[in-house]
Amino acid sequence: MVLAKKLPPSHRVILVERNSHFNHLYVFPRFTVYPGHEHKAFVPYTSIFSESKPRKPTDSAIVTAAHLHAAHNDGKTGDAPLDAAGIEGAILEDRVTLQAAEEAPASRHNKILDVHDMVDEKLRLNDDSPGEKGTANGTHANGTAEPTDPYETAEPHLIVCGEVVSMTDKHVTVRQHKDESKEKTKNRLWAIDTVNIPYSHLIYALGSHMPDPLRHDTFCKEKGVQWMRRAHDRIEKSNDIILIGGGALGVELATDIKTLYPQKKVTLIHSRQQLLPNFDKRIHEHALAQLEKLGVHVVLGHRLALAEGCPMGSSVRHFEQKRTGLDEAPAPPGKPKPTIIEPAVPDGEDAPPMRHRIRTTLGLELECDLLLLCTGQQPNSSIMAKFSPRSVNHQSRLVSVLRTLQVMISDDENAAQQPFDTVPPCKDCDCFVDHKANGVEEHTHVDGDRDVKQLRFFPNIYAIGDVADAFGALNAGYQAWFMGETAAANILRDITHRTDPEDPSTEVPADQPVPLQEFTPGPDMIKLTIGGGKMVTQGAPEPDESLPDKPLRPTITESDDTEDMYIECVWRNMVLADTTDMHK
Repeated sequence: MVLAKKLPPSHRVILVERNSHFNHLYVFPRFTVYPGHEHKAFVPYTSIFSESKPRKPTDSAIVTAAHLHAAHNDGKTGDAPLDAAGIEGAILEDRVTLQAAEEAPASRHNKILDVHDMVDEKLRLNDDSPGEKGTANGTHANGTAEPTDPYETAEPHLIVCGEVVSMTDKHVTVRQHKDESKEKTKNRLWAIDTVNIPYSHLIYALGSHMPDPLRHDTFCKEKGVQWMRRAHDRIEKSNDIILIGGGALGVELATDIKTLYPQKKVTLIHSRQQLLPNFDKRIHEHALAQLEKLGVHVVLGHRLALAEGCPMGSSVRHFEQKRTGLDEAPAPPGKPKPTIIEPAVPDGEDAPPMRHRIRTTLGLELECDLLLLCTGQQPNSSIMAKFSPRSVNHQSRLVSVLRTLQVMISDDENAAQQPFDTVPPCKDCDCFVDHKANGVEEHTHVDGDRDVKQLRFFPNIYAIGDVADAFGALNAGYQAWFMGETAAANILRDITHRTDPEDPSTEVPADQPVPLQEFTPGPDMIKLTIGGGKMVTQGAPEPDESLPDKPLRPTITESDDTEDMYIECVWRNMVLADTTDMHK
């Protein structure tokens, strides 16, 4: 959105996104507990470029439909990647003209394209309505002349719905979703499932895998709503619920479940002595007091390990299910007993629902109907690792970046030799946040001991958000937004060769590099729902008037919360969406 507002007419933004709608993860915990709000969590992308300036298209080399068709036939394959240098003409249909856009820019909507849409509209192979999109002699079926400039009715920016499967230093390869909910095109002569989308600059913003309660494999709103309703149903039908992880997700789910269903037994297990350990201790105190008030059983200092090689030192042994007892070998001297997650085997149709038995590394044994793992976040860096193995830390799986957020290339010769999956992801503990914090010292050491000019990096590839080892920045939307602004500013400087892209007087001589902005993480902040219609917020540091010498401390406030968490503000202010669609 920042780029779209300021890019010169020679460039456009292509947003490649696997989901048809923006998934507002902040409300997912609440909406999986409280029914009736599921549809509000999936926000349409169709207005995100509505504030961008209408631009007069520039001349550009366009590969015609005939060229693309010939290239496909020469390839003698139906699923080879299509060189999408000509995708500029892929959205000729259903476009708002530039004149209309100038008259009512706020009403413009962007069409979401998938890979098949791009190919069909460009190559005109949809046989449902032959001749409707144009004929071989350059005229429409109604006899009017077909536009000679494919930019004429095209919007300046594109949204492509698909899965990025690989990248090079020149293009990304995007694959069509296998979406069963999408009606299949009839009479398709052949199909191209992938396209190569070229770029001059790339922002890698693939985020991280979410913990299990937030993770779903759907790509459209309809199926996302169905997934969220199933998540609610399993919570509603369970009586004994155990949550692993005392971060924001665990605390929010536990307090909401206990608020809506006070009769349920809810247990929250956390591996440390402080809930939300990356924030001020007063956040822990507010959260713990509310958990205890609601009747949540809180267990601190216990770890449930589910993966070998956990960086925190835990391990697990697998046991066969037993009908009677655990029947396991004793733990080695001085070692904690291993974790067991074991569904009890029911005896006959009248047996109680399937239950799980767990054990912590300190020997605590519990049973539950529903186990919610609220930890295990892992960065989505595999595509970058395949492209540039030395740019991804094989232990933390974070992408290394300069302060300018350009992707670094490590000098460590062993980095490229380490397979990406050498160290299995830790699915249970919260050590991922420790890796983010450790990145501060690592990058400070590199930048402090060596001239940045000597570092190897990709000048036109940036990494932002959860996937970036960005100097200790929390995994939070506001930090990703700040990173996005920095990356956008640097791309604009590079394109215009100005320190201020909108001021011609700041142009830098052609033989000199353009100074780039550097990213500094904002202060740690959070807005945490704690059930009972309450939320607690940690804001930016301010002088604490209650202490001697007035030291800087984060501001901590408790306030009222609404059931839908003011989701309308997100639709209207962040994604620029029409809120009349919010209830559909």
